[in-house]
Amino acid sequence: MLVTGASGFIGGHVVRALVQAGHEVLACGRDMTRLAPLAGEAVGVVQADLADDPLDELVASCGAVVHCAARSSPWGATDDFERDNVRATQRLLTAAGRAGVARFVHLSSPSIYFRLADQYDVGEHFVPDGRWINAYAKTKWAAEQIVVAGGHAGMSPVILRPRAVFGEGDRAIFPRLLKVAGCGWFPRIGDGRALIDTTYVGNLADAVVAALALAPAGAARVFNITNGEPMPVQDLLQRLFHALDMPVRTIHLPRRAAVLLGALAEGVAHLRPGCPEPRLSRYGVGVLGYAQTLDISAARRVLGYQPRVSIDEGLRRFAAWWKAHGRD
Repeated sequence: MLVTGASGFIGGHVVRALVQAGHEVLACGRDMTRLAPLAGEAVGVVQADLADDPLDELVASCGAVVHCAARSSPWGATDDFERDNVRATQRLLTAAGRAGVARFVHLSSPSIYFRLADQYDVGEHFVPDGRWINAYAKTKWAAEQIVVAGGHAGMSPVILRPRAVFGEGDRAIFPRLLKVAGCGWFPRIGDGRALIDTTYVGNLADAVVAALALAPAGAARVFNITNGEPMPVQDLLQRLFHALDMPVRTIHLPRRAAVLLGALAEGVAHLRPGCPEPRLSRYGVGVLGYAQTLDISAARRVLGYQPRVSIDEGLRRFAAWWKAHGRD
């Protein structure tokens, strides 16, 4: 089977989980330096750009595709997200359809649910209202719609929406938090009690393995994935900083003020050369200042999904990796 985005954080973990489960894997990515360590574990590695390179040969002998590749960031140029998340998915699905691929597992994102409001037990049913907090959320939804339309009648696609994935190799979520905390303080938005769901990357990889084993079905099936351990944001941050032996003090910032400051910081960033990502954004305020928990009962019932690694154990593993390799 083909795993795209294998040179990335999630894709690499998925490749290893699939190999451990007995699958033959072709690991695909754009960064050969990061693909190379997988060569001894996977059947093969191949460098490819899904948005531009020919794909028919890539999927020709694959019975299944796990599509992990994406531009995953809360900030960036819209054209880049359209290219990497929408165009690449369309081209890959079309090629997979021509090749008669039987199962297409697509990793999406619950960022599509984002609202500057508290949300609890959010289910998979989603109807967009036309307002998107960023290009990432917008293009992940567009990519989902491409997968739902399907490559062919027998493809039986599965869409996973993992929330806030962390673990060894994470260079996106926790590193962003640690960059802010590096100055010795961190904003506590609101009272710090907003509930947040997170997902240890190994548990997500287990969900991918389970998705591949599902009996065929005509329509695309969608599943939220988390650790099933929602906790107050402040508790999660304290556990993270403690695991890394980081003394960090918190400074209270009211939610409404934080949203206004985030909007101001975004406006300033757009005026600066290169439009660099601001340290505070409305998306970041929403993630840390407003509750969002997901209902994962469908994943438990249909996939048999049971998170094996707790958040505390996942934090321990991340901290050990970060101390050894995080600044490389």
